[in-house]
Amino acid sequence: MSTTKGGNASNADRFALKNALLKQMLAGTITLGELAKTLRSQGLKMSQTQVCKLTGLSRQVVSDIENDNGNPRLDNLRSYFKLLGLELAVLPRQRAELESLIPHLTND
Repeated sequence: MSTTKGGNASNADRFALKNALLKQMLAGTITLGELAKTLRSQGLKMSQTQVCKLTGLSRQVVSDIENDNGNPRLDNLRSYFKLLGLELAVLPRQRAELESLIPHLTND
């Protein structure tokens, strides 16, 4: 991943990383928390403390989201994922239904 002058990943690199992580999550090979932590740390090059300052979330909430722990409130999830450039969505649990909606999942 290339970086810009300040050491942050370029927009193209963040976009590519985000897409790769989303495909992995939809394929069931990583969790939502793993996606979040990787995108925060590698894509945005941010610490949990920085996320807390920008979102108003506690460090415990951010840690719980990234470690797939606890039961975070919907508004906390929305704040966290908005910072990452993502929205929460409802998807079918059944693999066949998901693949019919997103056919490229089986083509990679």
